Amino acid sequence: GVIKSPSRKHAPKMQTTFTLTTFAAALLLAPASAYSAQPRSSVAWGKNSAVSRSAVSPRPVMIFGASTTEAPKKAVKGLKITEEEVEAAQDAWANGVVAIGKAFTEGGNHVAMATAAASDLYAYDYGNVLFKPTRCADMQFRPEAKDALSYFVGGYVEEDTGFAIQPWSNVDFNNHGVNICGDTAIAMGNYYFTDATTGDKSLVEYTFGYRKFEEGKVRIFLHHSSVPYQKPSAAPAAAAAPAGDKKASMTITSGEKHIHLYL
Repeated sequence: GVIKSPSRKHAPKMQTTFTLTTFAAALLLAPASAYSAQPRSSVAWGKNSAVSRSAVSPRPVMIFGASTTEAPKKAVKGLKITEEEVEAAQDAWANGVVAIGKAFTEGGNHVAMATAAASDLYAYDYGNVLFKPTRCADMQFRPEAKDALSYFVGGYVEEDTGFAIQPWSNVDFNNHGVNICGDTAIAMGNYYFTDATTGDKSLVEYTFGYRKFEEGKVRIFLHHSSVPYQKPSAAPAAAAAPAGDKKASMTITSGEKHIHLYL
C-alpha cells in the first residue's frame, strides 16, 4: 500500500541552501559547456583514479578532496544547540539530497554539488564522523569523506550506485524525539523518501547526531540509517490428513517449530 508520512513537510527547495567551497563554486559557476555529466568510472576520486585508496592519509581533512596536513577544526564549548536548529539541519539535508538528484537528472555537475553539500552538512573536517548508510553491505561504515561521497553519488566502492541520484523528489523527516545536551543533539525517527520517477515512498529509520561548531554552524557527526524490521511470515497451515485416513491429528508448536502428528 501507499506509505503515508505523518511528519512536518520538507518540500524540496530547489535553490541551494548550503555554502559552496571555492572548488565547488568554480565548477558550479562555469558555463554548461565546461563540463558534462561524467560516467562514474571517470570521476577523479573513483576506482580508476591514479591515486589509490591506500595512498590517501587515514584522515584526510579536506572534504572529498586531497589530503592535507591542516589540523582538524575544533568545537567551542558553550554553544548550545536548539531543536529548531536540528530541524533546520534536517531541512538542509533533505533539500540537498533532492537537489543532487535533480542536478544528475538534468546533466548538471552533481558531484560538485554533493561535495559542497557534504562539506556544509557533515563534520568530516572537524573530527570523526560515524556514518552507517542504509544500502551497504560490503563497506558498512563510512569513516572518511570520500567513502560518504561514494555512497551518495557512486564512486570507488563497488556496491555504491549513488543513493542521492536515484533520484528523489522529496524527503520528509518525522522525529520520534530529539535529545539536547549542550552543543550536541541526537534525533531519532523515520524519514520518507519519494521516488521522483514512480512517486513511491520508502520508509527508512534514522538516528542523527548533531553538534554546533565554532562558527555557530550545526553539522552531522553521527548518521545511522536502516530499513524497518520485517516480521516473520505466519506459520503455514497444517496439512490435511490423507483421504481415507480416519485417524485424528494434532499440531504441536515448540518455539519456531511446528510438528504435525497423526494419532
